[in-house]
Amino acid sequence: MLDLSTMKMFFALLALATSVVVVAYVVLVIAARFSAKASDLLDRFYELVDGQELLYAAIVAGTATLGSLYLSEIANLTPCRLCWWQRYVMYPLAVVLAVAAWRRYVNVRLIVTLASLLGAALSLYHYLVQWFPDLEGNACSATVPCFAHWFRVFGFVSIPYMALSAFAFVFVMMMALRSNERRHKEAIPTT
Repeated sequence: MLDLSTMKMFFALLALATSVVVVAYVVLVIAARFSAKASDLLDRFYELVDGQELLYAAIVAGTATLGSLYLSEIANLTPCRLCWWQRYVMYPLAVVLAVAAWRRYVNVRLIVTLASLLGAALSLYHYLVQWFPDLEGNACSATVPCFAHWFRVFGFVSIPYMALSAFAFVFVMMMALRSNERRHKEAIPTT
């Protein structure tokens, strides 16, 4: 079985990979307003993920779910209250996305978008609490404080960062799904 340090590195690299996709997407969306080349790159991104947005989002949400279960159930890292709130959002999201990807049920886009935004907000707040413990107040218990961090890979990748990157990636996939739905509607000739 893989040890905790190997798994932490693996999860951190996955979080960084999803973060790269999210940052690249945000940069392209902004740059596309000013540059035809950026707009073309954004279109190529949409074409690349076209028809697979739900699957990619399901893979990331499922991996985040399994990763959190590994950290608590196998590595015995006790989740704090904010971790639990993030789990309350991620776990159903993983199931909904898996079923939606399997059935190609794109009508989940709105609820998945809202859930990913809620989860990202919780994760961002938790990440900030880790860096600025005074933000915590009395939200968490004394035995498992939310400002505690079990690890920081590369000096900044913690469990809330990993969750944030997963939620942000799911959000980007929902934005790509929305864009691709619009592109397909525009491509249909009207009579």
